[in-house]
Amino acid sequence: MLKQSAIVTVFILFGATLLSVHAEEVHKLESITVDGQRLIAAERNSEKISVEEEVKPVVSIIPDVVENTSGVDIQRRSILTPKNSQVKIRGLDERRTLIMLDGRPLNGTGVMGGFFVDWTSLSLLDLETVDIGRGAFSARYGNTLGGTINLLPRQPGEEMEASATFGYKRYDTYSAGFTGSGTMGNFGTVLAGGYNETDGNLRNSEAERYDFSGSFHYFWGDANEVRVGVRHSEGDFNMPVENRSGEPGYDPDFPESAGDYISGPGIGFQTGDTHGDGSYFNKKRTELDLSATQYIAGIQTGVKLYYNHEDREDFINSFETGDRILEREAEPDLSWGWLLSADKLAGNHRLGFGTEGNYQGYGGTDNTFVDTDYFTSNGARLPMDGSDENDALRRHGVYVDDQWAVLENLDLYLGLRYEDYYGDSTVDQVTGYVVPPGRPAGFEEVNIKFDEEVLLPKIGAVYRLIDTLALHGRYARSTRMPDSPAFYWYHAGYRPEVDPRVTISRKDLTFEDADQYEVGVTFAGIPGMNIGLTGYYYEVDDYIRWIFGYSPSRVVYNIDEVEFKGVELDVSGRFWGNFGYFANLTWQDTQKSGDSLDASNALSDELSELPDLKINWGVKYEREDGMLAKMTCRWVDSRDVPYLGGDDNPDGTSVFDPTQTTLKTLDDFVTVDLFLRYPAWKGKVDGFVTAGVENLFDEDYEEEFDFPAPGQTFSIGIELNY
Repeated sequence: MLKQSAIVTVFILFGATLLSVHAEEVHKLESITVDGQRLIAAERNSEKISVEEEVKPVVSIIPDVVENTSGVDIQRRSILTPKNSQVKIRGLDERRTLIMLDGRPLNGTGVMGGFFVDWTSLSLLDLETVDIGRGAFSARYGNTLGGTINLLPRQPGEEMEASATFGYKRYDTYSAGFTGSGTMGNFGTVLAGGYNETDGNLRNSEAERYDFSGSFHYFWGDANEVRVGVRHSEGDFNMPVENRSGEPGYDPDFPESAGDYISGPGIGFQTGDTHGDGSYFNKKRTELDLSATQYIAGIQTGVKLYYNHEDREDFINSFETGDRILEREAEPDLSWGWLLSADKLAGNHRLGFGTEGNYQGYGGTDNTFVDTDYFTSNGARLPMDGSDENDALRRHGVYVDDQWAVLENLDLYLGLRYEDYYGDSTVDQVTGYVVPPGRPAGFEEVNIKFDEEVLLPKIGAVYRLIDTLALHGRYARSTRMPDSPAFYWYHAGYRPEVDPRVTISRKDLTFEDADQYEVGVTFAGIPGMNIGLTGYYYEVDDYIRWIFGYSPSRVVYNIDEVEFKGVELDVSGRFWGNFGYFANLTWQDTQKSGDSLDASNALSDELSELPDLKINWGVKYEREDGMLAKMTCRWVDSRDVPYLGGDDNPDGTSVFDPTQTTLKTLDDFVTVDLFLRYPAWKGKVDGFVTAGVENLFDEDYEEEFDFPAPGQTFSIGIELNY
């Protein structure tokens, strides 16, 4: 509490200092927004997606907005069901991709059943644009391989505006939301609040979420601003329960599926038991932001200070008895940081400089109720409290870059980033490869530290053969440090040489180090059409891998090298009047070498769950009065995924063998979505009726193995704008 109070005090004092700035003379920097085909293209491959145009009409999250984007893979569970690894850019998920809110990191620690990014807790009501940057080609961002996803919030307009939305769709799914914004004098604000509820399509997948947000702006001079922002969400999220025909407790009202109690630390259930109906967690998440921009002597300066705090309460029931066996509290994310930046136009150069600090920690666990008889009567492991780890990982970075218009048709990007990573954590180290039923025997508490420094050069070029045809190429070195879960489990003894089936010895867990290359061409010489073709190749040394099923329950280790390569083709434009279209194709492939577990886990020389091919396309009709009609189609190729438990019996019945891992195939699938937004009336308050259908042809498919996706889903809604 003392640490939290200190951070809040810093926010207040910092805000008071900024508001006291008296700018009698403001030096306005000329516009530094450069044509996207020129200098920005030399920096990174960026695509801006409108939240309003791409959001699903009822209960939507960021993965729904970006699902039709080339190079992006989506893995969801039910509706509003949290999980890690929902969004991948070129095969690299939230663990290896920098997720930001208005330029500052959102990525959490990922510990104790937390998530690196929990998309279900992020409301879309106050967001305007999702900016996807593929690859780590900009020196402005560190600790990422996949690239960046930047969530850009709404800005207050000159006029007062307000809107309200209400909607319903299948699976008893409801949503309601409100947004309001405007400017009065030097002050502006954006307010939003929402409610979402669903029963979900899987057994015990109900969810309910409340959220609100507010940003408060003070403007002075020509283009100077102070912004204070707060976002808060809380809700109850049920944990999907395994549902198998022919097994005890099967419920035919739900599809067959796997279960996941999606919270941690792990629970030592009795033999043959797992979590049951009624198991859920309640989560509260708060994000605070304070930022300022000011032009000083022709330099655009910026400063940001941010803080994330997450509380969670778990309520776990036994599947066999239905009784409550555990209640606990956890703080899986206590992170904060700061950023400073400066940009200046100097002739044909846009010069940039910046520095940042990011600090990630967590608050441990507190078991408030434990059914001791349940855990001790059958040799199950008794849950134990966890300790706080404040600032367990600390990252500092400094960058300089230059976007240089060398010639009228040639632009260069040059960047250099310095990163310093420091980790300091207390680890309960396993002294033997067999985890004992009780905790402290077999464990030794040790303190583990690491300190790494890297220099990351970036270079890019854009050459325009003619006004409508441009070529580009990029190179970057990028790194990602071990995250808190990997760092903890590896040093706790969960690594290959601890398993008696593996007789190798490996160096200590180290960071992922990548060389990234990209080439491409854009063409706009055909009226009503824009074409982009991009190829990429990433070579990642010391790729960090997790495998479950090896003693003492999982292993964490480095693979010597993993290669990522792919091609992305994008076409978009308008073919007649108000009619527009888009289409994209993605081909991707991975190859790994130097995997120490290949001898005992010879499954594939590729990474799992990535389809080779994906195709998205759509058409839309929109008018100035707000009418919008669109159809989108998504085809995803088949994928192979590792499965712990062995192959099925010859007669088709399931068999579970915890010592065997096999490959399972997810079939390819096609989904079609329709949406209509129609202006029902005009006046002081404009009214719109919305209707849609997701998965029009009721395709039976899975984005994640053993978790069936929702079926054909109709929706209807009302939108009121003032």
